[in-house]
Amino acid sequence: MIRLICLLCFSFTLGATTFRPQPIQQQVRESDGVFVGHYLRKKSVLLENGSLATQMIFKMTKEVGLQSEYFGMDEVIVHYPGGKLGDRHVVVEGVPKFVAGEKVVLFIKNVDNRYWGMNLGFGTFKVINYGRDVVMVNTLFPENPTVGQVNFKDFERIVREIKGSNLKVVQNQQYPTFEGQENVKRSPASERQNRSIASQAPKSDNKDEAHTLNVFWLILILGFAGGISRMMTQKSELK
Repeated sequence: MIRLICLLCFSFTLGATTFRPQPIQQQVRESDGVFVGHYLRKKSVLLENGSLATQMIFKMTKEVGLQSEYFGMDEVIVHYPGGKLGDRHVVVEGVPKFVAGEKVVLFIKNVDNRYWGMNLGFGTFKVINYGRDVVMVNTLFPENPTVGQVNFKDFERIVREIKGSNLKVVQNQQYPTFEGQENVKRSPASERQNRSIASQAPKSDNKDEAHTLNVFWLILILGFAGGISRMMTQKSELK
């Protein structure tokens, strides 16, 4: 019985995650990237080493360190340990939970060409409007006087001072659609323009053809009129 209790305590210690609050400045300094965005969806995947991970997809609005303008991306995949895939279910304490559409700030690390959520839930902040202010609330320590709640403007200033760059606005890829056709599949603007030009090409050809026919009849009429004029002149000379 004593051995069983010791084993359970040891297992709990291995599975538990200990978080120690640290200033927001330290998280900004240690992160490879920071972004502001909205949570979209998630899915569990099997990594090369056989472990489970959860991919959480976010729509970014601002970022620093991710170079979204070079890669042309406005969505980012952030990995967290654990997940549920088939009959396997691995729960890791401290992994944040999100509601679709909510606005968040995440600190991330780049490991083996994958983005991982830094410090799990401690590196995750929910963005809320509090009166006239925008406030970041930490998911693990919301009431901590030091790191629990951070004014968003102060956060932007800290990022600028430490990273040497402002949070950059992410350019979302938007394609034109016709009015009243929300269900039409979107396509790049260049393709849309090419199709428009192609659809107008036959009309342009018809106009050129019509113009050619008009010139032909004009020449024919003028020639006929000229022939009549010459005939009248010849008759006058004979008289």
